[in-house]
Parts: sequence; structure tokens; C-alpha cells
Amino acid sequence: MNGHAWVGALAGFAFSALAQAAPFAMITDLKGDAWASEYGKQKKLTLLSYIESPVEVKVEPSTTLGVTYFTSGVQYSFQGPARVALGAQAPRVIDGQPALSTKLGPEKAIEGGLSRDQWRRLQQATVVMRTVKPSFAVVSPDKSVVLTTEPEFEWTAAGEAKRFRLVVYGPDNKILHEATTEQTALQPGSALKLEPGQKYRWKVEPLGVATPGRAVGTFTTENEAVREKMIANRPGAGAPLAARIFFATVLEAEGYMADARAEWKMLAREYPDVAEIKQRGM
Repeated sequence: MNGHAWVGALAGFAFSALAQAAPFAMITDLKGDAWASEYGKQKKLTLLSYIESPVEVKVEPSTTLGVTYFTSGVQYSFQGPARVALGAQAPRVIDGQPALSTKLGPEKAIEGGLSRDQWRRLQQATVVMRTVKPSFAVVSPDKSVVLTTEPEFEWTAAGEAKRFRLVVYGPDNKILHEATTEQTALQPGSALKLEPGQKYRWKVEPLGVATPGRAVGTFTTENEAVREKMIANRPGAGAPLAARIFFATVLEAEGYMADARAEWKMLAREYPDVAEIKQRGM
């Protein structure tokens, strides 16, 4: 999909991403159709869309709608037919069956709800992950803090290049890892030793091209205490999709873009038929 089409896709959010108010909840489960009433008009809700202000929602018959609140990490599930008032603190069923609540994240998942900075990060992540870079460039990790000790390095294609050279430098600017690959991504795994709380630089060079070039990225590893706390919140094997969606979103909100991208890519491989997830994993 080209850049213009992605811009159109962003209109699928429940409310405009340009709004100043940070959302208080997001759609983490949707099987069927549900509609939000806004200024007398009906807007169709989509998986991964955000709820920025109190709104009444119509859940169609045979539809399951899951809405997760950022502050608590609780998902409220509604079975249609139903009418629901989504308040800033909690939902209220107007008509229909009572909501089922499920804890997806730790208590006070995002204490106080999303800040404007966290909302900005979510907006940027949504756009950046869908934007086709115009020239050879690094994709991830770059200009961010990472939780993982085994990051995947990712970059764009470079003309006719069939192979690439990856070099990772340590805090002292010494080479820690060097490898070549035919792919546009490489995860060194245990071959690359990273230390907590350190800044690293990496570069990638296309090989076998007439005009030499390179792309450079930087990242910092999180300190061990924070890393352990965040990783402890990662849903375990067999966790519901909604819990994994919420975790990836919290990672984005907290600024761990490379880690969030890894989660979305994993989800996209496991749920190839869910369009919204597939798009986030691209």
C-alpha cells in the first residue's frame, strides 16, 4: 500500500488522531460491527482504534466488542445487541447484557491514563510503521530505548543490492558485531552482547552496488530494573490476543518502539487474516 493509501487508512480511528485530548481506552477485540455516535453521526469502530472522549456505542447483534481502559488495563467485553456508554473512567451498559471484565495488564497499567506525550508516541508509531521510506534508511531500532537484549536490526531495500553488511558499535565505538545478509533484517541473537543502560550505534551498507552508501541508527538499552519490570508484564504463552495487543500498545506509549514493533510483527505472523494487525506488523 502506498503512502497516500495509508493516510486514508488512518481515518479508520474512532476519532481523529489529530485531536489534542489523549484517549482513555482502545478497541482490543471486535468480532462483528459496532458504531460510535458522534455529533449525531454513526462511525464504525475498528480493532485498534482509540476512544478519546465519552461516547455512546451501538453493538450489533452477534457482535463481540472489547474495550480496554489504559489506566486499569481492564478489558470490558460487550455482546450485541447492546447500547453502551463509554465513560472516561468506566463503561455503562444502557441496553443489553452486563459487561464482562478481564484484567489484561498490571494494576494502573498507565497510571493516570495516557499523557499527551504518550499519545503523541502512539500517533507517531501508527504513522511511522506504515510509511514507506523514500530512500535507503534504517527502520529499527533508531533513536529509541530498547528493552530486549537481542534486538532485530531492520532497514529498507537499496536499489539492486542483493547483500548487506551490518556493523554494531559499542559505547566506546569499538565493533561489537559484524555480519552480512541477503535480507533487510538481521537478529544477531546471542552473538551480540549488549549491556543495560548503554548507548549503541549501528550501520548497514548495501553491497555490490555502483554507488556506495550507508544508513546509521542509534539506540540505548534500558536499565536492568526498568527492563525487568516491563518484561514481567509481557503476556505469557497462550495469552488472549487482546492482552498482547494491549501490551504492544503500552510499549509504544512508553517509547519502546523497537520492542513494540517486534510484538506487532509476531502478532502479524500469527494472525495473518486480521487486517489491522497485519498492517501494524508491516
